[in-house]
Amino acid sequence: MELHEVLVQLEEAGDASTRKIYLNNGAKEPLFGVKMGDVRKLAKKIKTDQCLADELYDTGILDAMMLAGMIADSGKMSVDQLGRWVEKAYCAMVSERCVAPLAAQNPQRFEIAANWIESPHEQTACAGFTVYGMLYSHIPDDRLDLDQVKSVVDTIERRIQSEPTYLQNAMNNCLIMIGIYVLPLTSYCLEVSRRIGYVKPTVKINSCNIQSATDYIVRYAPRTKVKSL
Repeated sequence: MELHEVLVQLEEAGDASTRKIYLNNGAKEPLFGVKMGDVRKLAKKIKTDQCLADELYDTGILDAMMLAGMIADSGKMSVDQLGRWVEKAYCAMVSERCVAPLAAQNPQRFEIAANWIESPHEQTACAGFTVYGMLYSHIPDDRLDLDQVKSVVDTIERRIQSEPTYLQNAMNNCLIMIGIYVLPLTSYCLEVSRRIGYVKPTVKINSCNIQSATDYIVRYAPRTKVKSL
């Protein structure tokens, strides 16, 4: 399928209410407002196509960028190429839901995450912490370097209060993933989360919509099942 054909299909599938939701969540023009379920259907139809993925991503159209992540061949994407993608990620939808899952499948995923969390570009750092969260929630504890994981927790505690809102939320989510899934560090994550307290949500739905890592860890850590990568 050619680029222009895909863009036509995306535009036809867009709607105003979904556009509004995306704009309220950090997206910007241009975008069509295609529901992610419909984007996934189109991705299933296209299957894997790295060349088309690159073309779609380069359009800067949110819906096209999300589709690009779904049809990209993660095995063919180099560290440099992932770096170029994350530099163009202008909102959390793209950095955390499109680029981060691809980076998490790269053989150098830990090195990528370590570099990205130090980036001055907010969405790159968001992607880095999201990659860590994905890895820690899937890799069995006995295959993790617990000292390394703990150092990420310490980094979150040291930096979170001084970071912008989206990065605070990415850090908080990473802390939650570690607290829930890396059982040897659950107690430590609870200590850290209590010191951090509440983190302002990226989108305020109501007056009760404040996020506490402590709440999530206490609620879900006891239910954690055996992890598998």
